[in-house]
Amino acid sequence: MVGQRHMWWWATLFLLPAIILTLVFFYYPMGYIVWLSAHHWNGLSTTKPFAGFSEYTHLFQEPIFGQVIRNTVIFVVGTVIPSIVIGLGLALLVNRPLPFRSLLRGISFAPYLVSFVSAGLAWVWMGSSNGLFNHLLGFFGLHPGNLVSNPTYAMPYVIAMYTWKMAGYNMVLYLAGLQTIPREIYEAGAIDGLKDGWTQFRMITWPLLRETTFFVLIINLIFSFRAFSAIYVMTGGGPIHATTTLVYYIWRLAFVHDSWGQAAAASTLLLAIVLLLTVGMVRYFTKDTITH
Repeated sequence: MVGQRHMWWWATLFLLPAIILTLVFFYYPMGYIVWLSAHHWNGLSTTKPFAGFSEYTHLFQEPIFGQVIRNTVIFVVGTVIPSIVIGLGLALLVNRPLPFRSLLRGISFAPYLVSFVSAGLAWVWMGSSNGLFNHLLGFFGLHPGNLVSNPTYAMPYVIAMYTWKMAGYNMVLYLAGLQTIPREIYEAGAIDGLKDGWTQFRMITWPLLRETTFFVLIINLIFSFRAFSAIYVMTGGGPIHATTTLVYYIWRLAFVHDSWGQAAAASTLLLAIVLLLTVGMVRYFTKDTITH
């Protein structure tokens, strides 16, 4: 009993720095944002009058807020699903015994190593009226002009850049998951008649990648919801708010309009959305484990 108590104190001592850092840099800022969302503040005043839910009311009354939520949903869905599908496809490809397999892996992962600022600036240049993409689209009779300044093409163009950037990262995660699947399972499946590639993927590979898919989905959702640099560099939220997502709107509320209380309310809303989605996915991906 004494030995267990002694070990408990040592464990607490070693965990204490991590606990303090988590409280200071995670829970305290999160709690402060929730508290600030119930107060008026312009970022400079020494007083923060209590406002109750008025900041949330003002937020939902903003004419642009509906478009911001719609843009956020489009961006998250448009980046998460394609980047995961492409990443999984690349992982299945480079997991095969192909020539120059290591080179293919490196080329696929390389976009993720480029910063969002650098990638965004390069894509702005390629999407200009005289850029690469306009020349390529010209072969098909399409002349959209400057892609980042066109309200119709700006959001799809930003989504394309973000997907190109994240697909290689998802490839690495799925590749790690694929390499944990023993070859014996495929050999046993072949004996049972699962010989073609699609059947093996549907009956063996995909079910065994469940935990990897859960992790990839959570990470990509968080990344997409907090995406800021790409939008800031490429479009600045425009044109006509066509690419203004919730995170970019929060930044504008705080640093452009000096409405920190309203920005905190929007941040709290974003936190609630991410938490609800995370809890929902945890329940979905662990329901079989809980049942058994």
